Amino acid sequence: MTDSEQRVNTPVAIGIACVAALLSTMLGIGGGVVMVPLLTLFARMPIKRTAGTSLAVIVLVISVGVITQEIRKPGDIHWDVSLVLAAGAFGGAFIGRWLNKRLPEAAFRYIFCALLAMVAVRLLGVLPRTEPFLGAMAELDNPAHLAYLAGVGLFAGVVAALFGLGGGVVVVPALVLGYGFFQQDFAATRATSLGMILPTSMISAWLHYRAGNVDMRLVARMTPFALVFAIAGVLLAYAVPGQTLKIIFGVLLIAATIRLALKKSKKSG
Repeated sequence: MTDSEQRVNTPVAIGIACVAALLSTMLGIGGGVVMVPLLTLFARMPIKRTAGTSLAVIVLVISVGVITQEIRKPGDIHWDVSLVLAAGAFGGAFIGRWLNKRLPEAAFRYIFCALLAMVAVRLLGVLPRTEPFLGAMAELDNPAHLAYLAGVGLFAGVVAALFGLGGGVVVVPALVLGYGFFQQDFAATRATSLGMILPTSMISAWLHYRAGNVDMRLVARMTPFALVFAIAGVLLAYAVPGQTLKIIFGVLLIAATIRLALKKSKKSG
């Protein structure tokens, strides 16, 4: 592990963190979906350690993103929905951490590639658009809606802890699939996802830290730069067409998925 830490390319890692922070707050999907594959490929970090380090940065990035969001356009974060999602994610985080300890490196990498590919396909609009199956708005007094949101949160928590993501890669498509309002208003969808990512990434980062998967020195070097881009991401979200951002990001994910899938595993002592 020490040799791997010494080989980390810090300037490259900082650049990747900045891009991840920008896309994280701009799209509401959690920067780990960018940071984990790119740090693994270009900064020469083992993927499990990358997942923990990514989450530690994401916690701070999302904290600043949520504050900026509330200043820029209060009301876009639907906190009632975010909190139900986060409640489900709390349990999912522990399941994901348990799986993280037991999955071998190769299996971990290929499952993560499959997840990235599914997110990319969704963002690029390759899948046909479907009618929302739960209605126009989330009704928290409806048991079916509560069960759906809690289930989405549970799965998001597993993904967050297992792959070092914030869970937004699950929440954003799920909100769009379930509700007409979130299908039409992407600004509210990404903002609500940010509200859910914050507590989810906190518990997941803590679990990774306890397992020794966080490079705190690298986190300290990446975070100041990433926070600036986190603020810019929220501001740009209201200036750039959402569909354009989705297409660019989808292409980036496909490229990262291919590179990561073709990368050969290296056994470390």
